[in-house]
Amino acid sequence: MNWLDISRLAAAFSIIGIHTTTDPKGKAFIDYDISERVFPVLMRTTAELASTEFFILVSLFLLAFKLERKPMPYGATMKLQMRRLLVPFVFWTFFYAFFVLIKANAFGYLDPMLEKLTKPETWASYFLLGKSQYHMHFIPTIFLIFLFHPVFKLALKAPILGLLVVPFLAFNLSMSTWIWGNISDRNTLEYLIRGIKVLSYIGYGFAAYSILGLWQQKFDKELSKKIFMFGLLAVSIFFIIKLTHAALSIEAGSYVPKMGAIYYAHNLLPIGVILLFLGSQHFNWPEKISDFSKFTFGTYLMHPAVIDIIDIFLKGVEMAPYQLVLFKYTFTLSIVLALSILISKIPLLAWTIGLGPLPFANRTSGKLTTNEVTDKPKVATTN
Repeated sequence: MNWLDISRLAAAFSIIGIHTTTDPKGKAFIDYDISERVFPVLMRTTAELASTEFFILVSLFLLAFKLERKPMPYGATMKLQMRRLLVPFVFWTFFYAFFVLIKANAFGYLDPMLEKLTKPETWASYFLLGKSQYHMHFIPTIFLIFLFHPVFKLALKAPILGLLVVPFLAFNLSMSTWIWGNISDRNTLEYLIRGIKVLSYIGYGFAAYSILGLWQQKFDKELSKKIFMFGLLAVSIFFIIKLTHAALSIEAGSYVPKMGAIYYAHNLLPIGVILLFLGSQHFNWPEKISDFSKFTFGTYLMHPAVIDIIDIFLKGVEMAPYQLVLFKYTFTLSIVLALSILISKIPLLAWTIGLGPLPFANRTSGKLTTNEVTDKPKVATTN
């Protein structure tokens, strides 16, 4: 399934692209001229072709594939997901809770960060919302979505249910808008917004299972070509809509909220992109892709730490926005890939990036890898 491996690599590379295209304030280089904001914003817009939502869709597809190949009872499935997802999550939550202090010290906001760590609500948000670092929300979110996986199976027999992704997205937009306008307590707001988002992402579960149902039909090259062209058309239309968001962000100097057609284009892009990759299943993808795809979870988990270190080293260095973005992206991607390969060879640490057995598990469960995202199907070719 090289097409699935390349999609996982695209997701990992794109996430890094998204997180390396902001200035130190998290803005779209607001202190620079509009012309200098163009490259970072367009690079981010392109990287969002395979955003966190795409990572979620691919993860759901992998879960569906594995359960179809080797069915498991609901309890056993979720117990396995707890071990694969939540155990590494606890490790990285503690890691980032203290690692961020290094950057805080370098940029002069260490005291507020230390005070923050003394508050119980901080640790609650770290473990329940994944707020120890900006990317950690993915793990508790995907675990909660997995809870609904038996319902998604309906889409295997009725792929049209994949279209439910649209009303679920409408639910998210409507409820989130109301919550932001009516709930003033920040902590309550964050938990409500996350709960609504998890429920809305259920739509991706139906989409993932419907795509698996399509893949199981064992279509030929001619149909694959048509699916590829359909995916390309969908991605092109959604991307053009997203360019209007890029224009607004360039003008504002910040990445403005996605509303209306822009919101739907952004959140439906993952469907178009995975159909694009599915339609490419008969392409002559290099076999090496499968060797590198197993490191995608590691790159996802570690890239914020590398970005922070680079920010510290570049403190006070004058660079044009395009130079800064390219430098950070190139070095971050290279370093996290090297770190993932290195850690995968260390038995006591490999489990932290989903590439080895849990060293403290019993002999039977220790044979299992630690997360669904990186445990790739053992299928050499597609059907």
